[in-house]
Amino acid sequence: MKADSPMRKFDPRRLAHYEKENYVAYYQKDWPKLLRVSVGMIREAFGFSFLQAVYAAYLVARAEIAFAPFPENDVPLAEAYMRRFYAFLKKTHAEDFDVERAAKLEVNWWIIHRRLFAKSENEELVEALMSLCTEAYGVAPDLVRPAAVLRAQGMLYSDLWVNAGKAPDSLLLAQEEEVLFESYVLLKNVITHSPNS
Repeated sequence: MKADSPMRKFDPRRLAHYEKENYVAYYQKDWPKLLRVSVGMIREAFGFSFLQAVYAAYLVARAEIAFAPFPENDVPLAEAYMRRFYAFLKKTHAEDFDVERAAKLEVNWWIIHRRLFAKSENEELVEALMSLCTEAYGVAPDLVRPAAVLRAQGMLYSDLWVNAGKAPDSLLLAQEEEVLFESYVLLKNVITHSPNS
């Protein structure tokens, strides 16, 4: 990843909030809200302009909608939209990651998360998140492991919230957002200071 890449400049607090709200909208199947929240999340995470983020969020939302039905989801269609997303990201910021690999790794963690839903034994999910970060940011897997562990913990809180009935004032949502914040603080530190990125 380039030293001046906009992908280095996200705000961990804002990104954690957007990601938590993204999960809420996804599990409520509130697709208009999902698109709105995704615009904010993707703009923050990847340093896009507003209009770029609208287009990128549309691609991600379409991928998520294709993946959402269970068990009749459409993984190839989800991957196709994520290829378009990563191709757009790569072109916009002149990055050097492999588009095909990044798209497959993205959807792969979705698959693993669904299989391990609400399970605290989630090493496979941690490994999948590490692989995606390694590809997208160009950093060594061991450097992003602590961030991946915390992000997986955030997903676990989200899963537990779903299983508990999805109460809008649940403490689990606050716990989820806080651990995602901690995850993104660690990730930002790694991608800012790693000599390989």
